Amino acid sequence: MTQFLAFILLIGPLIFVHELGHLLAAKLVDVKVVRFSLGFGPALARIQLGETEYRIAPIPLGGYVTLLGQSPDEPLAPHEAHRALRNRPLWARYLVLGAGPLFNLILPLLLYFTFYLGHTVIAPPVIGTVLDDSAAATSELHSGDRIVAIDGTDIHSWGEMQDHVRAAPDREVKLQIERDGVRFDRFVTPRRSVVKNAVDEPEARGMLGVFPWVYAPQIGIVDTHSPAHEQGLQTGDIITSINGEPIETVEDLERELTRQGTALLRLTYLRAVPVRGELGTYWWYASHHARLLPRHEGGASTGLLPANTFVRTVASGSPAARAGLAPGDRVLAVDERPVTRWETVAVMLDRQGTKPIDLRVQSPGEAPRTVRVEQEIRTHRGIYKQERSYLFFGAEPYAKREVPPPEPIRGRVTYAVRSAVDETLSMLGMMWTSLRQMVTLERGVDELSSVVGIFNVAGTAAEQGPGQFLLLMALLSINLGFVNLLPIPILDGGHLMFFTLEALRRRPLGQRAREVASAIGLVIILVLLLIALRNDITRFWMD
Repeated sequence: MTQFLAFILLIGPLIFVHELGHLLAAKLVDVKVVRFSLGFGPALARIQLGETEYRIAPIPLGGYVTLLGQSPDEPLAPHEAHRALRNRPLWARYLVLGAGPLFNLILPLLLYFTFYLGHTVIAPPVIGTVLDDSAAATSELHSGDRIVAIDGTDIHSWGEMQDHVRAAPDREVKLQIERDGVRFDRFVTPRRSVVKNAVDEPEARGMLGVFPWVYAPQIGIVDTHSPAHEQGLQTGDIITSINGEPIETVEDLERELTRQGTALLRLTYLRAVPVRGELGTYWWYASHHARLLPRHEGGASTGLLPANTFVRTVASGSPAARAGLAPGDRVLAVDERPVTRWETVAVMLDRQGTKPIDLRVQSPGEAPRTVRVEQEIRTHRGIYKQERSYLFFGAEPYAKREVPPPEPIRGRVTYAVRSAVDETLSMLGMMWTSLRQMVTLERGVDELSSVVGIFNVAGTAAEQGPGQFLLLMALLSINLGFVNLLPIPILDGGHLMFFTLEALRRRPLGQRAREVASAIGLVIILVLLLIALRNDITRFWMD
């Protein structure tokens, strides 16, 4: 029952808005509206207001507006002939038939606006981690730097910064940076990266090579003869202070170790200990102390290394496990390129795909070795039962990290309007691309979904909260508007196509031609509905 109610709340407003568009446009151009119905079938409730009957019907899979003179062979009373749809000017017929899909394309603007207006905070444009050998590293951008402006445009959020950078592959941009209260300029050229977007189209994007999160000062130890190992420190320990100086990030740890040189180090660190409780096992971080005297051979050496290039877990039977990786191993290089952050490893693995790639790794107490990894493609089914393919490596690093606290949004209304427009245009672009891919056979029809699919995802979206429900409604509204504008007879777009042919031929299409075209359109719609129904049955009921 809950799922059914969610379905009605999801689909009902979309049908209402679509038919309301037709109704208001018809009233505007003085076309008589005989009936306005939500749902199909016999009326459950009806009311006559003026010349129009308004009704609610029991089958909530659509709705309709009956207009005077909508059918070419409908008999007309002489005193009402001028109010028939077929006797109105061409522009008026365009408006009446196009208003339904247009209202469905306008509704998402309101839904997205409502969704984004509910946001009060946003991720700040503060750099956390800098990728090895990236555009940001070359331009000496540091963790903690705040990007204030790009090419003179003020930047207020991490998302705004990403949008500007992605739009400038291989093009120099001027960044205004704020570091320790001082502002200065840097000229940076984002590097071109070709990635696949949400509809699997290759897209050139600019990349700075920065991430918003910072890593905790978690350590890894690979030298079993180092002072750190001899004093009992282990991979995964978190350093909280050195000689009384607080350590908050891995960058703080590296700077402080360099600054201290060969001096005696008094360390405070945390070690995770598993504790079993009534609700399961949780981790308790116990505090410890240690004193390290760095060795002088080849420079000061403590054996303390950032942990985020150390492997924490390896999935059984994974490509990483087959290659011989084990927990505690440190990744030194990927295809002979030295790495100091796991993000570099992840980016290079992603670029390589399923092709073999060489990793230089080192186990504690052993000499470095080279292993060859071949990633594999796996599929994941999300909460909406949609399968997504992804590259699977099978090893996870020590990655205790955090992002900077969100900041209040300045100009929430402007932010909501801009986000709503951007999101709507983005979804329209993806739908157009998907349609083109289907027509050119680049994409199959296995992603089509019917009312059965909508029924199943409605309850899931409702369980996720009002925000997700609004987003799903906006997505379906765009779909409904977009599909109805397709030039397929029996759809609104088909009628608009007939009007266009009439304008080109300077006379209406013949009745026989309309009937044949409508029959073809009906067959196309039925075939697509059957395919979509088969997809939904396979997706939701044959797991």
